[in-house]
Amino acid sequence: MSYLHSCLDLHGEVTELRYGKVQRLDAVERDVQDILADDGGLWDVIRTIHDHPQFGADMFGFLPAQVERELKDSDWHIAWRTLPPEKLVAGLYGTFRQIEPASMVLRFLCPERYGIKSSPVEAILGVRPERSPTDTYDAYLRSLGEIRLTRGFRRVADVEMALWALQVGVLQDRLLPDEKANALRRDYRSDTALRQLATRNLIVQIFRQNSKLDVAEALLSTDVEVAGLLASKEFEQLVVKQVGVGKARGARESPDLNALINRLADKQLQNRCHEARLIRNRAVHELASVARKDVKRLIAIARDIET
Repeated sequence: MSYLHSCLDLHGEVTELRYGKVQRLDAVERDVQDILADDGGLWDVIRTIHDHPQFGADMFGFLPAQVERELKDSDWHIAWRTLPPEKLVAGLYGTFRQIEPASMVLRFLCPERYGIKSSPVEAILGVRPERSPTDTYDAYLRSLGEIRLTRGFRRVADVEMALWALQVGVLQDRLLPDEKANALRRDYRSDTALRQLATRNLIVQIFRQNSKLDVAEALLSTDVEVAGLLASKEFEQLVVKQVGVGKARGARESPDLNALINRLADKQLQNRCHEARLIRNRAVHELASVARKDVKRLIAIARDIET
């Protein structure tokens, strides 16, 4: 059994330490499922969640007065059960105008598919804001779903609860006593797969929002070798693109790179690219010998090719 399952078992205890009373999400689930079984409406579900005595829905914000009116005036309110997931998420987000309370409703409507979006879980997953709150929530759910499949969880909501208990109880706020938290902390530190998932999420978003040269430049002050490798790869790709031939041939220098540079029409740029090629060779093959100023020069020349 994964240590994350132990974290799930501790969820109630961590909620009591965090909020002063146990949050009984299972009780809310049962009441919501009873409403759905009786063919109750979406507003009935929302009202039940917010009024439930064993759950503090207000931690995700108070229920806005206009939600009932806007929900019942919407064209999707009646047929919400048949909507595809992305339209249901968009509809609830449009009604609440915040993704966290919308995700709370989704979690109780269908715990198999949804989890509550919270900053502690976002942190442990490495999920950062994307173009829109619904895009961020989609990335959040994809990561929760991946963990569900690989760690033997039955539902996405269970994964979210386990990660929340781990982050709040063990890693970040450290609310659990050491006799319970120490073993979980050790297990997390040895969980390379979970940390790789978080790193992947961070890297994907960094490169989605920034050019490779921007990332290389940002790394100059912290990791010259990685900055040099990244700038070298991008430099080669830009030369290939400028000359107008096929894709570059990988991380090692193509035997044609020198010839490709010689095909550049601008002789001044050609000379600077040969300078950059020599820096690129050192950055790729002699990592320790490349200096920050050289990588900075390589990035500057690569930007010249771009423009």
